[in-house]
Amino acid sequence: MVMRAVKRIQGEHNPKPRLPITFQVLGRICNSLRAGVFSTFTDCMLETACTVAVFVFLRCGEFTVSKHFDSTVNLSVTDVEIFDSYAILHLKTSKTDPFRKGVSIQLHKSDHTICPFSAVQKYFAIRQGREVSFCFSDPLFVKENGSALDRDFFIRSLRHVLDICGYNSSFYNGHSFRIGASTLARSVNIQDHLIKTLGRWTSDSYCRYIRISKDTIRKAQKSLTSSNHI
Repeated sequence: MVMRAVKRIQGEHNPKPRLPITFQVLGRICNSLRAGVFSTFTDCMLETACTVAVFVFLRCGEFTVSKHFDSTVNLSVTDVEIFDSYAILHLKTSKTDPFRKGVSIQLHKSDHTICPFSAVQKYFAIRQGREVSFCFSDPLFVKENGSALDRDFFIRSLRHVLDICGYNSSFYNGHSFRIGASTLARSVNIQDHLIKTLGRWTSDSYCRYIRISKDTIRKAQKSLTSSNHI
């Protein structure tokens, strides 16, 4: 205990920064996968998982499994409802939902090439075309062999694609999606209460996910000097 306190004071513990998956980074990830990295199915599955994760602020543990798939906890095919211009993702449980009340999250269609609704549609079409027994109780995201998408496989695959894109993949992990989503939301001036709603935060803890650039801080400090009260 004492040694840990000393290390904190002396600054010996310097955790590796976690960079956000911004919209720009997501775009390069999607473009690389569309060009072909793994198999056609795996590329489509990973693009869908990454896109949905950013647009609905998903935690990595909410769309992957740690060891074994549990249909009462993990996302299943039946947890997605697709309508004409939007889809609904039913999240059975999450970190901020200890009593497993569940929450329904909307995925709306957009005209952009990176669209969570279109990604889900395409992914479902590919799955239905390759799986003879497409069961609604099956995992939502699966690997080439049909097993549930586990966290280790996802992170390894994500970092491989990031390396291809020219990024230092060691600075990215499963939390990079929520960090990126909250940072993106703030950058386009989405109101604080809506960011909390989108990210399903019950407190202002979302603020620590937002990454503020040096230029933004510089401009903020410069604006302080322009006050008429000085």
